[in-house]
Amino acid sequence: MRELFSTVLELRVHEPSISFLPVGSVMSETAPERLHRLLFLGAQRMRGRPIGRYLRQLQAWERLAPEAFQRLCAERMVRTLEYASSRVPLYGSGQWREAFQRADVRDLQSWPVLERETIQAHTAELIAQPTPRGHYFRRTSGSSGTPLGVAMDADAASWAWATDYRGLLWHGIHVGARCLRLIHKREGRVAEWIRNLHPLLTDDLSPPRLDAAVRYMQAARPAYVSGYVTAVTELARYARVAAPDAPRPLVPFVKVLGEVLHPFQRQEIEQGLGARVIETYGCNETGTVGYECPAGSLHVFAEHVEVEILRDGQPVGLGEIGDIVLTCTTNRVMPLVRYRVGDRGRLSADPCSCGRPHPVIAGIEGRTGDLLLTAAGVPVHGALLGDILKQITATSSPAALTRVVFEQHDSRTWTVLVQPGPDYSDSIGGLLIDGVKKIYGKECQVTVTVVPEIPREPSGKLRYYRRAAGAAPQSPSVEQPL
Repeated sequence: MRELFSTVLELRVHEPSISFLPVGSVMSETAPERLHRLLFLGAQRMRGRPIGRYLRQLQAWERLAPEAFQRLCAERMVRTLEYASSRVPLYGSGQWREAFQRADVRDLQSWPVLERETIQAHTAELIAQPTPRGHYFRRTSGSSGTPLGVAMDADAASWAWATDYRGLLWHGIHVGARCLRLIHKREGRVAEWIRNLHPLLTDDLSPPRLDAAVRYMQAARPAYVSGYVTAVTELARYARVAAPDAPRPLVPFVKVLGEVLHPFQRQEIEQGLGARVIETYGCNETGTVGYECPAGSLHVFAEHVEVEILRDGQPVGLGEIGDIVLTCTTNRVMPLVRYRVGDRGRLSADPCSCGRPHPVIAGIEGRTGDLLLTAAGVPVHGALLGDILKQITATSSPAALTRVVFEQHDSRTWTVLVQPGPDYSDSIGGLLIDGVKKIYGKECQVTVTVVPEIPREPSGKLRYYRRAAGAAPQSPSVEQPL
């Protein structure tokens, strides 16, 4: 702790003129926010994560003229492709080797598309050699049901943190600002205190929990709420009914993530909480991809990740829908090049009126999150089911499961569809059953069905949890208004 405070004092001495506010902001940083900012950045700096420095760099880059910004992104991409082609074993073999015999490795479109199944099957071959020191694996089940691990190091994590905080600063939300965070798993009390987070666990979104969250917003006045779209919508609906006369806004901003934000959900959040909604887009594999700016456009953080839209493997025109393919330029441990993330969307042909040089995503399709009911009737976010896949991946063979879909027929009846991997066994099926019962109730009847293939939905997405086709709506939280 003494070392942490020494680092905080050093930050104050050597960086007194640093502004973490966007140009033109009229908001001022409070003393408690400054304390939490210094503690957080100091703790991260002690871990070898220069988040503050990278955040300032991003802010400087976004003030470039559009042409200069595009050159910067192109140069970063070329360096990434040259590095990946020379350091990553997988990119020197198979279809990549054949592609590079015909084309320049510095041309992004000459690279084969990287599928999620390929990452799962060839994780070790995707790690750069020699491997940067201090790397670790970030386990994720994603939103497609294909569990995998992505390796990164402190530098990659720093860029991921910095890009996310830069998006918040666009709205005048400081690093260290107080946040009510709807999350399925806690970070730890000390870490939450340093970051100034108050958790609302989505494993129980019953009225008592939601009422406590409403009272917290009224008393503590957090700067923003952060969470999955459906969970935040549930909170907003409850607040509108339970506290109709409370002064609005209950919270100035709401940052939503992880799912498609439908117009009716944006409206309900605005009405229930009185908040300005900030839509974000990203994935665990690359970090935050884009943020909504104050003018209402969802911008791509192009310095950090390149977004392509493909149809049948070929680029489509601006404004046309297709598969979203991502290339991250900030992860030197496991650089993912042309990764098909499983979502569909389109890029806008028109720049944003805000003047930022970042490309604009005109629409995202294919991500959906449902609140599912426990056997006792308590709504719980389906993202908790991802923890089952993470645990199986971490404790059993990573090749046990290819894809999984948890289907809920009613509050006590489930089917788990499994597209097995080569190491699948009945014991894995037992872990899936036990996992569902642990989250949603031991009274649940859970059937595991092994299938040769789990097809994509019409949107092109592979979700890992859903209500079964024909199942009646289980909660007002998942109904769309007529």
